[in-house]
Amino acid sequence: GGTLWKGTLFPDPSHPVAWPRSGGGFAWQFPRPTHQDNMIKDYLQSTAGLPPPSSYNSSARGYPDVSAISEDGTSQSSPTVAGIFSLLMDMRLQAGLKPLGFLGPRLYMIAEKFPGEAFQDVTEGTTAYHCDNGFPSAKGWDPVTGLGRPVWQGLKKHFASDDTLLG
Repeated sequence: GGTLWKGTLFPDPSHPVAWPRSGGGFAWQFPRPTHQDNMIKDYLQSTAGLPPPSSYNSSARGYPDVSAISEDGTSQSSPTVAGIFSLLMDMRLQAGLKPLGFLGPRLYMIAEKFPGEAFQDVTEGTTAYHCDNGFPSAKGWDPVTGLGRPVWQGLKKHFASDDTLLG
């Protein structure tokens, strides 16, 4: 997923909005992993203005998981997120901790238990770029920006350490 900063002449990095060409949604072939269940069910039950139900598979995997700045497209946001998690992995290894491994379950657990700490929720925007419908951004996970954009201090707290899991 991708984000921009709100404002044209004077963009505000504290106020991200969905990149208008973000391509998110639901897979047709891949079942939804259990770590996505709560947040996707909340989105589908509480969000107005969804596309027609026949146009997506509401029981499948939702994407994206997270988003980042993508002024030039999601080809910019994907390596940004990968670089951030590479730095977190380096911090873990230097501290003698094990690698993070598969991130999916931990991403959603942290977002549910500690909302706003590791990911800034992006609630403005839609995937309806030159279309008559699309998925709207919403509170919590959405198919436009996922869990939101990374927040470095929260990511360090919850991913560079295992204290969250132990406490």
